[in-house]
Amino acid sequence: MTTLYTLLQRWRSLWACLVLALCPVQVLAICAATETSGALGTHPSQRVRSGSPITTTADFKLGCGSVVLALFATPTLKAKITTATSGLTLKNTLNSAITIPYQISPVGGGTFTSGLLILDLNGINAVSLLSNNSATIGIKISTLAGANVPAGTYTDSITVNWTYANICEGIAVGSACVGNVRNGNEDRTLTVTLVVINDCTITAPDIQFGSAPLPSGFSAVSQSISLLCTKGMTYSVGLDMGGQANGTRRQMASGSNRLQYNIFKPDTSVWGSVGTARAAGLGMADGLTLQVMPYTASVYADQPNVPVGTYTDSVKVDVEF
Repeated sequence: MTTLYTLLQRWRSLWACLVLALCPVQVLAICAATETSGALGTHPSQRVRSGSPITTTADFKLGCGSVVLALFATPTLKAKITTATSGLTLKNTLNSAITIPYQISPVGGGTFTSGLLILDLNGINAVSLLSNNSATIGIKISTLAGANVPAGTYTDSITVNWTYANICEGIAVGSACVGNVRNGNEDRTLTVTLVVINDCTITAPDIQFGSAPLPSGFSAVSQSISLLCTKGMTYSVGLDMGGQANGTRRQMASGSNRLQYNIFKPDTSVWGSVGTARAAGLGMADGLTLQVMPYTASVYADQPNVPVGTYTDSVKVDVEF
């Protein structure tokens, strides 16, 4: 039979357990580590090769819950980058030998050294940092110029090791913890990604026919369009028919008057924008060498005479790949 005395004794035992914090404590490793960002976005190949650095920031975070963290035994918190911090490269997902160099540094400035502790806290310092619910390592990621690479997706990984011990998630009483003690050692990795897209720089000088009294008096103009395109890129180049074409003939305008002309490929066919009228590129681009596509422009001599005036037209150049 349970007596009142027995119940009181049990209640006193429970009370002592709570007050003196002598209850068994469960040791868990459930502080949550997370990563954010690492995406450098999508950029043309020429920006990657010779433009300003492409940058982003990423965070490694460790959080141990939302309750107050108290001093218990000797709390410790350590973090270090375990991957290399020099000679970093983003690798093409289809061919890892094709790479883009990049570097990492602390968001607040300075440098990282592989294997050295970024965070090395103990005692009240560790508790104070985690009392704000998380410890954060901010990383700045920047590409280095000079990579002449084909279009594609380029990736690499950065790993941080978190080590923490004797983190009391609750209330510390003496040498005991009312709550949960957190201990853990884990590697966390984020992926850095850069998508490179095809790109062409087009140089298309104006066509200047000069002046003449009659359509038959204009000399033909021979010049070229130059392109610098992404390594590995194959393409064709089209020229539209301008602003006031008449059938297969382009026309320059001076008010309501028209002067017929055309632009011809080396095979003497009209250079157009559709199907076989386009001009094929000069083989696969290497990303460094200008590819020069010659043409001849001439005014049709078989057209009627036109009034005196300045005649102009605008032709759009397009690259299809």
